[in-house]
Amino acid sequence: MLLIASGVIMAISGIVLYFAPSGPGSGNAVILGATKHFWNNLHTYTGFSIIGLATAHVILNRRSLLFYTKKLLFS
Repeated sequence: MLLIASGVIMAISGIVLYFAPSGPGSGNAVILGATKHFWNNLHTYTGFSIIGLATAHVILNRRSLLFYTKKLLFS
């Protein structure tokens, strides 16, 4: 659930940043009640959390992943 929520947050912040103004001084622009710096930080840290959560997911489910990989490759 956390991985999905992080993905949704990252997608929303990415869309906001795509349409945000760019150039010098644009970091103080307020978009949907928050500054561009806030949206940029949210996007960055959410990306880091996705990397960590995906890594933990693979480690915790490595037996199943190995089983399905062997079954797919050697069947």
